[in-house]
Amino acid sequence: MVDHQINAPDSSQPEPLSLKDFAASLYHAGRADNSFKFLKNFSEEDLANFVQGLLQQVGDAIDDGSTDALARFVEQGQVAAYVPTQIPAPFRPDFPDAPFAPLRKPLREATVALFSSGAIYRDDQEPYYPADLTYEQAVREVRKATERFPSLRVIPAETPEERLRVGHVAYDIRAARKDINVIFPLTRFHELAQEGVIGALAQRNYSYHGLTNIPRLMQESAPQWAQMLRDDGVDAVFLTPG
Repeated sequence: MVDHQINAPDSSQPEPLSLKDFAASLYHAGRADNSFKFLKNFSEEDLANFVQGLLQQVGDAIDDGSTDALARFVEQGQVAAYVPTQIPAPFRPDFPDAPFAPLRKPLREATVALFSSGAIYRDDQEPYYPADLTYEQAVREVRKATERFPSLRVIPAETPEERLRVGHVAYDIRAARKDINVIFPLTRFHELAQEGVIGALAQRNYSYHGLTNIPRLMQESAPQWAQMLRDDGVDAVFLTPG
């Protein structure tokens, strides 16, 4: 008698992954990647064309020794993926009008503060998401990195660049890690003060994590922070988004 052994499916093997499923996994999922999460917006055909074009650009970059064309290709892909999703709202958001506040002194005499929602903090301050999460885990588990209560970090003007950190999970922070000035231009504003373009950089500058409770931010935190800036003697604020 021949013993016919039935091969049971190997549960340890992962399920086959379609290209579309792979693209979806880049958006706050198992393969989260803020640089390429836009791929989930592509149709299967557009996705295949993009990947084929990307491989060609990678090959050209290796041959040419330059990634400029590769970077442009990815940027154009981001635009192509995101623009169709930007549908103008049929109504005006019910936000209160902000009073017009002209600068009351020449910019060359003004004290300017930096204020960012890009989640900047010093190396001796509490990070924005739990310390036991790596950045990659925080991107995948974005709810754990969302602040229900907006918290502020004070960045003294004399903080060295190498002591600044960035911990936002909704934008690609790799450029900021290389040069913090792309999101929090502390060094650039020191230079503007030295050149006499502005009067001075404020002694205290600020950042918070933009993924937070917006009504609470508008109704509670923002008025308190605005008063804090007035108390600091700040004439103007340079805002950067995260």
